[in-house]
Amino acid sequence: MGGSRGQAGVGASASLPEDGPFGSAEPSRRPRGRLIMHSLAMFGREFCYAVEAAYVTPVLLSVGLPKSLYSTVWLLSPVLGFLLQPVVGSASDHCRSRWGRRRPYILTLGVMMLLGTALYLNGDAAVSALIADPKKKLVWTISVTMMGVVLFDFAADFIDGPIKAYLFDVCSHQDKERGLHYHALFTGFGGALGYLLGAIDWTHLELGRVLGTEFQTQRAMTMKLLLKALVSMPPHYRCLCISHLIGWTAFLSNMLFFTDFVGQIVYHGNPYSAHNSTEFLTYERGVEVGCWGLCINSMSSSVYSYLQKALVPYVGLKGLYFVGYLLFGLGTGFIGLFPNIYSTLALCTLFGVMSSTLYTVPFNLIAKYHREEEEKQQTLEGNPDGNARGKGVDCAALTCMVQLAQILVGGGLGLLVNMVGSVTVVVIMASMIALIGCCFVALFVRYVD
Repeated sequence: MGGSRGQAGVGASASLPEDGPFGSAEPSRRPRGRLIMHSLAMFGREFCYAVEAAYVTPVLLSVGLPKSLYSTVWLLSPVLGFLLQPVVGSASDHCRSRWGRRRPYILTLGVMMLLGTALYLNGDAAVSALIADPKKKLVWTISVTMMGVVLFDFAADFIDGPIKAYLFDVCSHQDKERGLHYHALFTGFGGALGYLLGAIDWTHLELGRVLGTEFQTQRAMTMKLLLKALVSMPPHYRCLCISHLIGWTAFLSNMLFFTDFVGQIVYHGNPYSAHNSTEFLTYERGVEVGCWGLCINSMSSSVYSYLQKALVPYVGLKGLYFVGYLLFGLGTGFIGLFPNIYSTLALCTLFGVMSSTLYTVPFNLIAKYHREEEEKQQTLEGNPDGNARGKGVDCAALTCMVQLAQILVGGGLGLLVNMVGSVTVVVIMASMIALIGCCFVALFVRYVD
């Protein structure tokens, strides 16, 4: 999907349509193939995310992570992301690279994702090959694995904003909506493939025996101006960010602990038992089945993303937003109250509705807000370039809510799990937060026809 600036040497039809960072000339329509190619970036991101969601908690527990550090892993990268995400969004708005405004950030963050994945999946094997002393080995294994998790989360969270902003830069309003639906569709496919790899018992396959375990396979904006832009954010943008925060807090509460929940609560396994014990093997089996549940979630997300286009004319974005939160809240509530393997897998289909909703509706609203502002400025001033809001900043502000949600989940729910002694409390909390979100999206979020 062409999106670099004119000086990059590509044809005029594929270059960015504006000269300044906030231009508003309507770009030409994009072929479906270009939109699909752009969506493959989300496919790869979500594939890696799925592997992390399925394995990070079991990997960390299996290498001997103390319970006191259980929540620390989920705090480091989102804290950095929450502080720096708007800076990156603003920087990409003003980037003058010959590759375009967004591409350098997407490429760099993609490489960081791969490096982080390699570290947390292979930390145990790498340290074992270098260090023989058991005490030193434990410390270094935990440290390298946590470093990989932090690096991956940092890059994977950051890359979403530039990808969305790139789509908004080069597409007409109709193509933005089409592109976001393709994003959600391929996000679901990527997640399904990632969870599918985790759901397979590789130890009984020849490929698994060969490879090892399943874990191993800048005008520049100043900080002052940036903070001013965020503080002066219009109320409807702020309400959208709050609703996004609520939704991701509920979603991550369930997703980050789901395979652990299935292994401990549904299958009654123990991740702290000896690795050759019945309790640990039972826990591993539960993690594999949990991956199947997350695979179901991703596939239902893709299917629902396709159905959204047909549902919008009847229920509107408000209906889609409300239903996504409602079904997720009810589904997680039933899973927490009745932890049966068959009902749990069946209700995983409702997770996909929430996933698709979070990846499409808020960004659709951002696109509509921008279009509305551009039309007003064209009517009143005839020159919209001077005061228009940067798409990168607004996409980054929305994506910041994912990091803030991860901070809340990592800091709050980790402590809550330690206090209660059961991950069931996480699923119940996810349900309650989602149901609160239903009320918020119905009453406070502004919808544009």
